[in-house]
Amino acid sequence: MRIQLESQGFEVTPAIREHVYDQLAFHLANFTAHVMAVTVYLSDVNGPRGGPDKHVVLDVNLGRSGGVTVQQTRDDLYAAVSQAARQAGRTVRRSLGRARRMERMATRELRQLTR
Repeated sequence: MRIQLESQGFEVTPAIREHVYDQLAFHLANFTAHVMAVTVYLSDVNGPRGGPDKHVVLDVNLGRSGGVTVQQTRDDLYAAVSQAARQAGRTVRRSLGRARRMERMATRELRQLTR
């Protein structure tokens, strides 16, 4: 799984980078065969004013199964990354399950047509 990290409004520290990689590895571990790449966008919406302004967007590329995008905004960047990774894991699981069901349905329909 390839991870690309982009930020806007602040410098990505090694600690933030490690947290992002750890969270993605943990929450997407069951799907590594399906996840081609993850692009992580980090931004500070309000700048120095504070408040819930740390925005995280995760774009997960699932190859031929499509992809998913999740977003989280929190006042703490680490919490936003953790929540977005957790949400991405749940969304990828649902998306892959839906794709498997669609493949099974298409296979059944093909079998019925060839009988």
